[in-house]
Amino acid sequence: MKWLQTIWQRDVVRVPLCCAAAAGGGFLLSIGTVSGVASPLAAAVAGVCPPLYAFAILLGGLVAYTATDMPEGMQFLLICLVAVTCLRILFRDRFRPHGMAIMTAFGCAVGGFTSDLIFHSGGMLPLYLLAALMTGVAAFFLADAAETLREQRRIAMKPAKSFTFATCYLLMVTALCGVDLSFCNVGRALGTALTLLCARQLRQHGGTLCGALTACGITLCSVKLGMPMLFLPVTAMLMGFLSKLPNALFIPVFFLIQALSSAVLDSSMGLAKVLIELVISCTVYGLCGHVELERFIITEVPSERGGIIRQERFLSETLHELHEETAAVMRRLTIPEPEDATLRIRCKVCVSCQNHDTCWKQQAEQMHQAFRQLLHTPQRMPSVLQSCIRRTSLMETASVCAMNNALSQMQRVHMLQNRSITLEYLLLLENMACDAAKRRSESECIAETNVLRQILQRCACAEAACYVRRLRSGRYTAEIYTQQEEFPLNSVMELLSAKLGIGFGSMLIRQDTGSRICLYQEPPYSLEYEICSVNAPDHVRCGDQADAFTDGKGNQYLVLSDGMGSGSTASLASRIAVRTLRRMICSEMPPETAIRLVNTLLLSETNTENFATLDVLILDADSGELTLYKSGAAATLFCRRGQVQRVASQSFPVGIVPDAMPSRQHLTAYSQDCIVMLSDGIGEAEYPYISQLLRQGISLTDLTRAVCEKAGVFLGGTARDDMTVIAARICSQIPSDLTNFVTNKQAKNGNIAVEASI
Repeated sequence: MKWLQTIWQRDVVRVPLCCAAAAGGGFLLSIGTVSGVASPLAAAVAGVCPPLYAFAILLGGLVAYTATDMPEGMQFLLICLVAVTCLRILFRDRFRPHGMAIMTAFGCAVGGFTSDLIFHSGGMLPLYLLAALMTGVAAFFLADAAETLREQRRIAMKPAKSFTFATCYLLMVTALCGVDLSFCNVGRALGTALTLLCARQLRQHGGTLCGALTACGITLCSVKLGMPMLFLPVTAMLMGFLSKLPNALFIPVFFLIQALSSAVLDSSMGLAKVLIELVISCTVYGLCGHVELERFIITEVPSERGGIIRQERFLSETLHELHEETAAVMRRLTIPEPEDATLRIRCKVCVSCQNHDTCWKQQAEQMHQAFRQLLHTPQRMPSVLQSCIRRTSLMETASVCAMNNALSQMQRVHMLQNRSITLEYLLLLENMACDAAKRRSESECIAETNVLRQILQRCACAEAACYVRRLRSGRYTAEIYTQQEEFPLNSVMELLSAKLGIGFGSMLIRQDTGSRICLYQEPPYSLEYEICSVNAPDHVRCGDQADAFTDGKGNQYLVLSDGMGSGSTASLASRIAVRTLRRMICSEMPPETAIRLVNTLLLSETNTENFATLDVLILDADSGELTLYKSGAAATLFCRRGQVQRVASQSFPVGIVPDAMPSRQHLTAYSQDCIVMLSDGIGEAEYPYISQLLRQGISLTDLTRAVCEKAGVFLGGTARDDMTVIAARICSQIPSDLTNFVTNKQAKNGNIAVEASI
């Protein structure tokens, strides 16, 4: 098969074959009629094809014009093909489906005006305009279907686009009905076979719809041809209810019912031809019945999940209202300021003293300063109060007031902080409920889910719950929830890969109640990375924490956290930050929400200062785009095509203020571009040296070791802090390694600046 692919990739072979196929298709699609006028589906196909193939379709239409006996009915189609082909030659760029539909409809409208003006003098203009509108709608469906097939490998059959599909299907049936042989009508035979397939797999709803469209299309081509097919929608509905029958019974029942209905509706000599067509249709269905339509069609979200989605959205709105009401109540509830300790000492000790008036009238300012100094150092009596007759009582009262004042201030700070933390938790809960509703709104691939369920039953894992989804990029993702301790993950992955013909990666999360297993189709982009950490002198444990992991969709994460200080104390905060962040992201929490949750957790973890920097790099596995989140982290060096940029951050570390927002930056990257993340132990004086290493293109292992070894030299001696270096390189599996550019976005309370090349 590889040699066939190699030959097909050559333009010398591929282009002539495609032109011949386009000309043959133009010939076949130009024979059918709609109310005596040639079916305009050929013009719709030409409107979405490249100019060369559109010209080939025009040649096929000209051949059909000379070979058939309906030249008058084909004049409109030929003029439309000429107009559409000229437009495609003038506008060679590929437009979006809407643009192609408008261009095709405009070309057919011009052809309709011209044809009516030359041949009919206004008598056929309404019919031509209707045909032009239908051609534009069909062109939209064809262009949209080609785009979704190219990007997602399936056709998006959404409710808003069902009308375009119906119009295109009608025109296709009328076009194929023009191929009317002596023993069989191609349009009727293929339409009946497709109706039977839809009734089998899509049940009564899909069968009835396809049968009705088939019968309508045949009747539009010719009432005589459509007469035996008028009962086809009813037969398809009945076969949808009987879809669970085996094919050995399903096919004969359909043949018998449709043959009897055709005999009742058409008693002419054409009944034998109809029976032959039924035999051909059943044969085609028998050959193609194993093809699963749901593998090529994206359906809408199953209706039974709509209640859950609405419930989660309602919960999100409720949490939002609760957040606003709580904030309003807290603004009204004022926290009283602590009482003036100086006034309290004066009232308790000095008011009843006989020297009160003398002291506070003659030297009031000196007394205020002395009392404030006494509150700060209760054990040291200021010189102004050395001659006070109540010196002992003053020192005792000042000591008690200083303690009470410090306690009141601490309580006030904690109350204000608790308010902020409470509001932050409510906001995080709102975001998580909203994100859960968005994830559930994604459509489930029913056919692939059934395949995975059968594989689990084959592997003796029938109790496991599973579903398969498809991302916008077209990659498959699957989730399995099981309570088995020894789950055969490798066997399930191999069977699923063999069934779908694609490779899979996996992510496993174990909990006390069971395991969550995520499978994802191997993405086009990945990261290769190297991590190097060095402890600070006289410390056994490194205060920095680094981690690398993959989420359930195949996106890769690199995380670096630097705790306050060095050693075990710093390691505690950084370890909490990294582990919590990984757990939340692997549970499908958005990165920004996870970082804010880490910030709130560190705020409430201990009564002492417990903060850390956080540096998070995310690789979008589908587009190759890099996203960098920074919370007080050191600058990052990004080498793109030999040019090194310094990405700096202006944001708070996590664990300092309740409402700290991380800075965010989107970076456009190419394959083999590198990025280096550093902790605070690497001084900025070493950045030019790191930039030189990046330009040299040395291995990631050598780069990280060289940076750590030279750190002391650039710091003017021995390194005094923990050091961690993460170096990563982007790898691409697709020919074009240019990722989609995304405009830089800045966070609310922190900006990231991409500075000039170093």
